[in-house]
Amino acid sequence: MNEVLAEAAEAGQRAAGWVRALAERQAQKRHHVVLARAADAVEQAAGREVVPGGAGQLTEELAYDLSADVVTGSPYAEELPELSMGERITLVAVCALAAAMPRTVLGNLERELPALTATMDATVEAVVLSRRRLGDLTES
Repeated sequence: MNEVLAEAAEAGQRAAGWVRALAERQAQKRHHVVLARAADAVEQAAGREVVPGGAGQLTEELAYDLSADVVTGSPYAEELPELSMGERITLVAVCALAAAMPRTVLGNLERELPALTATMDATVEAVVLSRRRLGDLTES
């Protein structure tokens, strides 16, 4: 079980790193803050929030930071965050997967958590690959 928990935490760190890269790209500081908070929440929800024998519940703050409206960024900014459609879709998926991870302790953690972990990794890998391919096409 420790290996399953460690793999989930590592996937959360990788996904959080991707979200942090999105945050760094934002010209508007308010969007940067929203995305950085989402990155921290992904890392926490995929890691220390998955507590065997625990209640499987996210705190209200984590649930807020992982909600789908992260793609619209700060409501106080003048424009939406600078994200491609693929990045928006991936961001929502990563947040939803992270939010689901703590609940695996209520079911079959050893079956469910690896599925969520693999899906999180594949989701981020897909958008990174598509961005690379797009870059390759524009350089040709």
